[in-house]
Amino acid sequence: MHLLSAQRHSKLASLFLFGALVAGSVVRAEVPAFVKESIYSPNAATVSTVVPALAADVVILDGGLEQGMRLGMVCRVSRGAQSIGELIIIESRSDRSAGLILELVDDSTIQAGDIARVKTLQNS
Repeated sequence: MHLLSAQRHSKLASLFLFGALVAGSVVRAEVPAFVKESIYSPNAATVSTVVPALAADVVILDGGLEQGMRLGMVCRVSRGAQSIGELIIIESRSDRSAGLILELVDDSTIQAGDIARVKTLQNS
């Protein structure tokens, strides 16, 4: 009887140790990057290039329908915390879009690397 009890305690101890090892390895495992990403579209795209034209410059964005860029949307263009101007989306495909510059802040130019975000309204 005593031998049977010792075997049970040994099995329980080994199961407890195994559980502690598994739990410790789960805590140390890295969380995949997609877990931290928003499930919502960022409504932003990076400026790829600005194509000069006779009537108006065309801004090509590295983001389109997948990033929430739709035909007719107005986007605010910024470089860091500084606002550069606004553009209107004239063409949008799954991963690319194009816009026309509506306005620029004095002495500013839109450049590759700037960020275009869909302009939204907030209700207070």
